[in-house]
Amino acid sequence: MTDKKTGILLLSHGSRLDDGEEVIKAYKEMYAEEFPDMPVEYGFMEIRKPGIPETIKKLTADNDLERIIVVPVFVAHGLHTKRDIPKLLGIESDFDEDEHGHHHHHHHDHDHGHHHHHHDHDDEEVEFDGEIILTDPLGIDNRMYEIIKDRVSQHL
Repeated sequence: MTDKKTGILLLSHGSRLDDGEEVIKAYKEMYAEEFPDMPVEYGFMEIRKPGIPETIKKLTADNDLERIIVVPVFVAHGLHTKRDIPKLLGIESDFDEDEHGHHHHHHHDHDHGHHHHHHDHDDEEVEFDGEIILTDPLGIDNRMYEIIKDRVSQHL
C-alpha cells in the first residue's frame, strides 16, 4: 500500500436493466465493508448514470485524492476498455488513431467537426489533476473458472 491518497472506481458497462447496477453496487459495498477508509464508488461507461466524470467528481468531492484506480468490471478487453474508457478518462490509449492509421493526440479541441456516438452521456470531461490508473479487466483467472464450473454444475 502506498501512502498516496487513493480512490477506487469500479466501472460497469451500463445497461437499461438494473441487474448490472445491483452487481457493481454489491461489489462496491463489499469493498467499503472490508476497507472502510478507502474511498470507493461505482459508475457506468454508458447508458446509465452516474457516468465516469460524475463518479470521479463524487469520489474527489469529500476526499483529497492523489490518484484513482479504475477497475473495469468486464470479463475481457474490448474496444470499450482499450479505446472508449481511456478516452473518457482522458488518458492515452493505443487506439488513438484515425481512419488512416495516423496517431494523433487529441487535446480535446471541441470544434473538431466529427462527433463520436455518445449515447446519453454529455461530453463532460473528467476533472481530476491526480494520477488515473486503469487496470486490466477481470480476464483469465482461476477464480473465474470456478464460477463457470458452478454455473454449469447447477444444471448437471
